[in-house]
Amino acid sequence: MPTLKGEQLEKIAFHLFCAAGAPEAHSRIVAQHLADNNLTGHDSHGFIRVIQYIRQIKEGLIIPAAKPEIVSEFPSGAQVDGHYGFGQVAAKFSTELAIDKAKKQGVSCVTVRHLGHLGRLGAYAEMAASAGCAGILYCSVGGHAISQAPFGGSKRMLSTNPIAMAFPSEEEGPVLSDFATSVAAEGKIRVYRARGHKLPDGWILDKEGRPSNDPNDFYAGGAILPIGGSVGHKGFCLAFMTDLFGGILSRDGFPGSPGKQFSNSSLIVAMDIERFAPLAVVKSEVSKMVDYVKGTPPAEGFEYVMYPGEKEAKNRSERGKNGVEIEDETWNQVMALAKEYGVANELGNFS
Repeated sequence: MPTLKGEQLEKIAFHLFCAAGAPEAHSRIVAQHLADNNLTGHDSHGFIRVIQYIRQIKEGLIIPAAKPEIVSEFPSGAQVDGHYGFGQVAAKFSTELAIDKAKKQGVSCVTVRHLGHLGRLGAYAEMAASAGCAGILYCSVGGHAISQAPFGGSKRMLSTNPIAMAFPSEEEGPVLSDFATSVAAEGKIRVYRARGHKLPDGWILDKEGRPSNDPNDFYAGGAILPIGGSVGHKGFCLAFMTDLFGGILSRDGFPGSPGKQFSNSSLIVAMDIERFAPLAVVKSEVSKMVDYVKGTPPAEGFEYVMYPGEKEAKNRSERGKNGVEIEDETWNQVMALAKEYGVANELGNFS
């Protein structure tokens, strides 16, 4: 497997998206997002997605030059339409809008609809934290990409519906929670399949509703299970509520009444910390809580307790120095696209 630096991953993605018809500004936003996802250790939402996005541009599902538009607005909120452009472009625009409104009003809510796959949801929560805000995001899929079985069910009826939260701190990175409401994001199953690995127990059912460890069984009509195992009703409830907050409030589609096509319709909530307490004081208190929790004696099989977001911060530092391994199947497909679009010579030899 080739090992690449973050800037190399970004360069490849940038040139490919430009060649596929995206403006340079849009290509840069998406390329930077994908490369950073690999650096944080979330390969499921990184370079592997180049293949998907190029295919969706060809199919007309992503309109690469589409610009997000505010379609309704009030002092503490807005509704944004992404016009089926890159999800990262619409989500970044909407998050920046939510932050700006929170700085003026204290708290804001912005919904965004009609956008492509927006990538790693936690990236936008991190944006809020970097701006001195607490951020909460609910992300649905417009009633498409159905992949998750409800608790007690054997067929896919909901999507993976992630939720993200971030809070400013004095730590290396913000305190950050970002997880699918299913046992795993679909992209993680995609990575297991690309690397020829079996799935852990309890992740999926096959099309007959039987537990399986074969990632191919999911793509043959199986279903991802809700997070929680024997208490999976908790994950199911989070998934259900995410469709209400992310899908119905944004006026996109929802399961049982899907919209025109896949859309990562979302709700973004931003809260200006300074409206509640001095930011420096809050950051210090967050770090005291982090130290308190990390002082827990480790359980058997663990070296130490990690605060939410610590793993991403460590990965970003380590992978920034050592590079990111890209599985051969993904690499070969991306290089084939580089030849198809005539940009192979511009990219050089990264292998």
